[in-house]
Amino acid sequence: MKRILLTAVLTLTALSFGYAAPAKPAQKSGDEGAIRQFVTELAAAFGHNDVAVLDRLMSADYSFVTPTGEVQTKGERLAPLKSGDLKYDQVIYDEVSVRTYGNMAVVISHVAVQGKNKGAAVSGQFRATLTLVKTKGKWQMVASQANRIP
Repeated sequence: MKRILLTAVLTLTALSFGYAAPAKPAQKSGDEGAIRQFVTELAAAFGHNDVAVLDRLMSADYSFVTPTGEVQTKGERLAPLKSGDLKYDQVIYDEVSVRTYGNMAVVISHVAVQGKNKGAAVSGQFRATLTLVKTKGKWQMVASQANRIP
């Protein structure tokens, strides 16, 4: 009798491993979802040359490290868009990786850009790093860097 009971328990245990419910995919945290939405809004703002939205998404002390290694202030970054010298036709962020650290986040992504600066093409593929800070419940970009992918 003990042998039959032991066999039944072992059989049921083995069968339960084979019929386990499939694992649910991990849910993205609220912050990660908000950050991904931020990146989508940033891409759209660049793609539409929307200086007002870009101004809102960037902190007052924002800095940008260009693909040539130059450091630009927020004003310097937005000036060619304001003047119309720089016009983006399309900006696409993909391969987006988000890491959060409390009220800070680091986003690394691939960026495909099509546009013109004073009529000359500025299209290319870039790897970008965005540094974000959450203030008063809103994410804002405090720094970014873009490296050209050859």
